[in-house]
Amino acid sequence: MWKDAVRALETGTLGEIALIAFFTAFVLIVLYALTLPKEECDDALELPLDDPTSIGGDGQ
Repeated sequence: MWKDAVRALETGTLGEIALIAFFTAFVLIVLYALTLPKEECDDALELPLDDPTSIGGDGQ
């Protein structure tokens, strides 16, 4: 029954628009990640290590 209901849905144009939107978002996110300045990348890499109150840290 569910297969018939899903097959009956005609989402041609809507599906194409969603695919293009998600692909565009993916490409933009990848480009953003590849063009980050080196300083921001290094800061992001050290974020988990900057918190002194984490488990095993000095602020227990």
